[in-house]
Amino acid sequence: MGLSRRKLIANVAAGAVGSLASSPASSETVTGEGTRQAPVPTQVPTDRRPADHRALEVLHGYDMRNGLTPRRLTMAMWDVAFALRHGPGGSFADFDRVLDEAVEREYNTLRIDPMPQWIDYNNPDRVLEWPDPHQPYMPWLWNAAVRGPVGSWVIDFMEKLRRRESLYYTLSGWWFGPGQPTSPRAGTPALLRTPVNMVEGAEMWATMLTAWKKRFGFEHLVYLDVANETPYFFPHQMERFKKETGEEFDRVRSFSSALIALLANEINPALELLRREFPELRFTTSIHADLRWLNVPLELDCLDVHFYFDGDPRWTERTRFDEFTNDSLFETDRWFAEFSHRSVSTAAAMAPMLRARQRFKMSQFADWAVRCGAPLTCSEGWTSWFYVDNPKLDWGWLLDWAHCSVDDAIAFGFWGWTPHNYVQPQFANWKDARWHRALNERFLHS
Repeated sequence: MGLSRRKLIANVAAGAVGSLASSPASSETVTGEGTRQAPVPTQVPTDRRPADHRALEVLHGYDMRNGLTPRRLTMAMWDVAFALRHGPGGSFADFDRVLDEAVEREYNTLRIDPMPQWIDYNNPDRVLEWPDPHQPYMPWLWNAAVRGPVGSWVIDFMEKLRRRESLYYTLSGWWFGPGQPTSPRAGTPALLRTPVNMVEGAEMWATMLTAWKKRFGFEHLVYLDVANETPYFFPHQMERFKKETGEEFDRVRSFSSALIALLANEINPALELLRREFPELRFTTSIHADLRWLNVPLELDCLDVHFYFDGDPRWTERTRFDEFTNDSLFETDRWFAEFSHRSVSTAAAMAPMLRARQRFKMSQFADWAVRCGAPLTCSEGWTSWFYVDNPKLDWGWLLDWAHCSVDDAIAFGFWGWTPHNYVQPQFANWKDARWHRALNERFLHS
């Protein structure tokens, strides 16, 4: 089996599907002992006939973005790193500094994970602990041991964000936890609760939002993403789908009627629960730019679609991306030089073709967005989902692609855009404020 779009450490606990009982709330760290390393699913290369573009023609007469605030979102994905890299020496140690730098670079929307599975905002001083994950090449998340009142750190961050009038934010859930194939095997804190489906996940969000509203209100909260990249990150969702339909999400070229029904019945009730409780907010679940989704009858308030090259087998085959990222990902750099050479060579030979295919996908999701009345964003993308600062890795081709993606996002009427999924202060590219500012201003003034 290939790898997922983000194989963050595939250590699935033995018998994990049968151990979905809620965990007690404590500061205890649950380790990954007894786990086995296993790959998580890759994207499936998909295609479909062009949609009826009459919906896009309607866009010329009415643009829903004109009624939204902000009218354009320049987005920075800060996941859990904003809190778990807040310790001494961490890239987010100084909240005032990184928030000011975001403003300087013309970012107006920060995508953060408030970790509802771990943090009780009615008891924010509870001390949580993460062991050292021993992942020296981890680009985001946490890369060192963490111990502290993380809930209080998030509150401090939010209070400082709210003082900056130009900054907005979205909330998104990665749902890291023990036994999750996306969590480091070194261990994580015990969970407040383990949701067995997205409705239970929505209940956890509702509990968190009630405390959040009392503390911060909802001003400048643009939308809430119930689960990042469904179904890859929500607890044990992939296993459940296979068990209930007999289909592997990452193997089938098109969704069966059974899987379409299952996806709709998993997602829509969760969003309905949240809309009934919080009518003043917008809700969605983020997805890959997988054209199979266009056949699923979802009721999303907005679309956050992540466009990556590993959805195109011509890129993965040339770069050997799946093979390399299955070789001690985040732990070794032994394949970095070859991956970099292959990426540069592939871009030189195939950039126009890769861009044409990506543009077609963008057009299809843009059409879906207009037909459903759900403005379209891409809060992480557009090339390789794994890259890190390292002398063996050439960033030139990846940074060049940002100039393509901003033009294409403008052309297809995106509400939100990001240059890549490395918009965090630990990256060398972050230091180039002029680079970020030029691209963001281009999108903001479109």
